[in-house]
Amino acid sequence: MMNFLFGRPKLDTKEYMVDGWDRGPRGSHPYKRGSLHNKIGMVLMWSFYGIVIAQLIHAFIVLPFFPIWATISAIMVLMSIVVIVAP
Repeated sequence: MMNFLFGRPKLDTKEYMVDGWDRGPRGSHPYKRGSLHNKIGMVLMWSFYGIVIAQLIHAFIVLPFFPIWATISAIMVLMSIVVIVAP
């Protein structure tokens, strides 16, 4: 509970990763934050999220009886908890 409220302590990767974990094989392109490849991937990811949200809103409108929307809402709440707490 304390880590959730006050943030997690920063760990050095040398404490839990093998040396060389961040180097790819010869000829592979290293990951670069903010690169075009990364930006395209983020656009695709957020587009997918938008489509899923639109489908859920459509499901709420088309299927207005209790068990379906309650189940979807519960799943969305649990998923959002994982997204907020995991990073």
